[in-house]
Amino acid sequence: MTWFKLAYRNVYRQKKRSFLLAGAIAFGMLAITLLNTLTGAMATAVKTNFSSALGGHVYMTGEVVSERGYSNQLINRSDIVEQAIANLSMPVAEVKKRSSARLQLINNSKTDRLQIQGIELANEQQLFQRLVVMQGSLDDLKQPGTLALPMNKARDLQVRLGSSIMVKGETMTGQQNLLEWKVVALFRDQGGFGRSNGYTGLSTMNKMLNIPADSFQRVNLVLQDMQDMGTATNELKHSFTKLATLKPEDTDSTFGPMRMMMQGGRAYIEDPWQDTRFDVTNLDDVTQNVMSLVNGLDLVAKLIFGVMLVITLVGISNSYRMVLLERVAEIGNMRAMGAQAGNVFRLFLYEAIILAIMGIAVGLTLAIGGSLLIESITIPGDRGPARLFTVANHLPMALSLTGIVISAGLIMLMTLLAAYFPARGAANLDPAEALRSAT
Repeated sequence: MTWFKLAYRNVYRQKKRSFLLAGAIAFGMLAITLLNTLTGAMATAVKTNFSSALGGHVYMTGEVVSERGYSNQLINRSDIVEQAIANLSMPVAEVKKRSSARLQLINNSKTDRLQIQGIELANEQQLFQRLVVMQGSLDDLKQPGTLALPMNKARDLQVRLGSSIMVKGETMTGQQNLLEWKVVALFRDQGGFGRSNGYTGLSTMNKMLNIPADSFQRVNLVLQDMQDMGTATNELKHSFTKLATLKPEDTDSTFGPMRMMMQGGRAYIEDPWQDTRFDVTNLDDVTQNVMSLVNGLDLVAKLIFGVMLVITLVGISNSYRMVLLERVAEIGNMRAMGAQAGNVFRLFLYEAIILAIMGIAVGLTLAIGGSLLIESITIPGDRGPARLFTVANHLPMALSLTGIVISAGLIMLMTLLAAYFPARGAANLDPAEALRSAT
């Protein structure tokens, strides 16, 4: 403890040099913490936005073969799905049964196309919390033949609340269907990155698709912990392998998962299967292309951190070599008074540790303040990249404890490494030679 106090006194004595060294360490800690937090915020925003748009974390679809030999996206065995969900080892927040299609909306001479989601209102609490209803009520979707539209689409179609609108689309067997729906709710556009949805009741959508009222095209699971996605996907696949038939892995790993989320195209099946064939994917599969960009930015952040560590190492090492030259007489006096070589070595390392602790503490404090400041900034833009990488026009900055510990540990290690060789040189000085050279 005496040598540690002496080290602290030496650091305090050389205020200017200590300030510069600790400042360099603080800047490194600040930069890497903010960069890691920024890339983490972007990853969180991407997954949050896709999860909101797609309605869950894990997605199950079914595929059947019609009497004419064509494949259709349909789940007509809800008992198998319920059993597979019951077999999961992790808690599930919501189970959403949905059918969907991209339909043509017609109001007099105005036409537009929109992806319409058929939903069960009782199982869509998160959707109700996310949508900002401007006019009407989503509860009215319980009535058959009703529709909720985003405000921008309603303006384009010149549709008002309570208006009737013609809806045209293909049935599951490929025939054209034309129905009249009533607009019962208008909500603020949620279509980030060019994607928007309208909503209707599940039975209403099934009527458009001409499928049984108690069937659906997919099931979306909202997990209590998003980190369980991979485990949940594997467990569901294992259950479907035992309870039914699991669809073979899609060779197109890039677009296969995204295609699965849309209404599947009809294809003639030369070797038809019996009953329903299931498939399972998750949010990580769907967002892998976007996440590759975020991971690239994270790699750049790590490279910058590595360069900064090397610069800090060189700077601290050179500074301690200058300290060694300036304190030759002091070292000679300590050795002459009985200090061992190990004591001198530890003294230099203790000084480096104190500087590292000071720099890490200051850098982390500045990083926390910077993160709060960045999170408070409202980023304009309702579409495109700004909407994709933000949540409610803000970056969801959240410091990672694991990342902070790793960064602090690396900075401490590099600081000790930078001080190691000057410390060893100081410890190896001959006391008589040190006193003689000092005079």
